[in-house]
Amino acid sequence: MGAKTTIVHAADVHLETAFTEVRGGARRRAALADGFVRIVDLALERHADALTIGGDLYEAERAGPQTARFVFAQLARFGGPVFVAPGNHDPYSARALYARDDCPPNLRVFAEPAWTSYPLADGVTIYGFGHAPAEPGRPFANARFDRPGVRLALVHGSDEDRCPPGKRATAPFTLAEIVASGATCALTGHYHGGTVVRDEAGVPRLAYPGSPEPIKFGERGAHGALVVTVENGQVAFEAVELARTRLIDLDVPLADAASEHFVLGALEAALAPYGRDDFLRVRLVGTIAPGTRVDRDLIADRFGSAVGAIEIADDTIAADYAGIAREPNVRGRAVADLLALADAGDADARAALRLTVEAFAGSELRP
Repeated sequence: MGAKTTIVHAADVHLETAFTEVRGGARRRAALADGFVRIVDLALERHADALTIGGDLYEAERAGPQTARFVFAQLARFGGPVFVAPGNHDPYSARALYARDDCPPNLRVFAEPAWTSYPLADGVTIYGFGHAPAEPGRPFANARFDRPGVRLALVHGSDEDRCPPGKRATAPFTLAEIVASGATCALTGHYHGGTVVRDEAGVPRLAYPGSPEPIKFGERGAHGALVVTVENGQVAFEAVELARTRLIDLDVPLADAASEHFVLGALEAALAPYGRDDFLRVRLVGTIAPGTRVDRDLIADRFGSAVGAIEIADDTIAADYAGIAREPNVRGRAVADLLALADAGDADARAALRLTVEAFAGSELRP
């Protein structure tokens, strides 16, 4: 039986990211460093033979000496071999942190947009491909990996078949290109939601660990690291969730709210499940009585200390049903009919009344 090799694979830590989507950016930036510490903790706990980083460890335009000292101290704490394939946010250049002369001796950076091999263990080879400031092209297009044993390709790039909406493609590739190159499996970075992609036979062929903390709202998939096990020529993955923060889009309905007291009560109930590690974008929706006060500054002041941060968008519609029912148009007739049913106790008609007014106002209706 062959010896087992264990690797912890991470990517997309994005140290020094500037968060502008909601308040609390400084806390989220600090959480990224905490996430990287947990990656190193995981590598030590699992007695990993190596730590691989698939790019975007830091944001080059904001990283400085403090970032370098922090990263190098963590890599030295791990002590074992560390392999980095720089990405589009931390490309290798003469000014990169990776080019400093105080890098720890256990750091191996793949500094060029061309494949370089490194024998990790008996029968296990790591191939690495790094970003330079210029766009690197298709990393697997002409690649040929032919060393005996398991061949792991470490790269920061875009699986074209699974590109998330709005994500910029960089160093694109396909599953077919990976297979044709002779790589056993690709250890990748760039997509912030972790996933392992298998071929038709169920063999894992490429793996994104996901960012250890969520970076943008709407990201799907795991956030953490992958424990990669190579044994008897087979590669296996265990996803380990590491994220402590959550980014949450939350709709709070204010159905027929007639007072500020009602608004605050609805928000208190909706926000009860969330805490200091949750960063929320809250959208207030529904019809409210004319003149009902929705004070976003008051809401942020009242509930902001209980969560990581909160941003409020007021998409409510002030509607005087009785006044609309008198309108000599289609909206007036529809509202008049539903209002009569609602006043007679029909709960479905009350709900339909709100939706009808919102629809005529051009609001997006969500189930």
